[in-house]
Amino acid sequence: MEIFCFAYPERLFLLSLLVPLAGVLVWGMWRKARARKLLADRKLSESLLGKWSPYREIVIRVMQFFATGFLLVAWCGPQLCTGDKLVRREAVDVVYVLDVSNSMLARDEVPDRLGKAKQEMLVISRGIDRGRRALVAFAGSAVVQCPLTADQRAFEAMLAIASPGLVEEQGTNLEAALDIAGRVLTGRGNSRNAAGLRIVVIASDGENHDKTFTGTVRRLSEMGIQLFVVGVGTPDPVPIPLQDDEGLSGSVRRDAEGSPVLTSFRPEVLSKLAEEAGGIFLHSRENEPVSGRVQEALGAVKNKMQWMREPRYREEVYHYFVLVSVLLLLGAGVVASRS
Repeated sequence: MEIFCFAYPERLFLLSLLVPLAGVLVWGMWRKARARKLLADRKLSESLLGKWSPYREIVIRVMQFFATGFLLVAWCGPQLCTGDKLVRREAVDVVYVLDVSNSMLARDEVPDRLGKAKQEMLVISRGIDRGRRALVAFAGSAVVQCPLTADQRAFEAMLAIASPGLVEEQGTNLEAALDIAGRVLTGRGNSRNAAGLRIVVIASDGENHDKTFTGTVRRLSEMGIQLFVVGVGTPDPVPIPLQDDEGLSGSVRRDAEGSPVLTSFRPEVLSKLAEEAGGIFLHSRENEPVSGRVQEALGAVKNKMQWMREPRYREEVYHYFVLVSVLLLLGAGVVASRS
């Protein structure tokens, strides 16, 4: 049994453009008729501008409308699909959520918390041989530092330059970062991995986080997104170094009274986040990196992936839609030339 399917179903939203297009075509025809009427009466306008038939104009506009529609359908990759088969979707999409708040510059890790978090993410990403990865940097707000890509080198380049300077608003808004990570994984254009494995890996020191994650975490769980939380830092309070354009300046941050601002690792916040999400919390220590354990956990999750049904045979038919569109445009041109 043959069914009609699309190679790029995420592009079907483009068909909604036909609604405003229809309005534009009708408005253009009305403007043209009104302009001729205002210019002169019918007989005089025909002698000056030539004969004009509203019915012929309607035919031209309808042909242009359907030509555009067929082109949009062709852009979605129409196919004739027959039969089905069981396939295992092994592709992995991973969004790495990196805390770049000022507290991540604390040097209770080597070289600092931020550097330690980058090392863990680098090793984890290199251990995933198939799939795509993205990077979200966050502090008081969140930004997509690197969109989903299969280019490991591009991802590593974006990871290397991640710093507190990327985000103007300081603080720590993990909820906003998780929301953006979910959108990166489920947004338009990423439906091709809807049956695959989707992961969010967070690296943070847990300080100054809003402890209310319930709404965002619930949405991630409903979308089938797995969560791994990596904590960096030590419980002992340490000062936060100041950073200038050349790097660390050697001085430390101070409060309004001139006392050094201290920061400490807060594992309870991160463990609570992992618990609410049904994920895994791991504390990265000096001689105990967690990248290996994350890779093992990813392997265990991949082994539990379900088998999915996909069409056995696909025949591309987009060229027929392109041909019809071209013929309609040529026909519209011929009709217009005879008016």
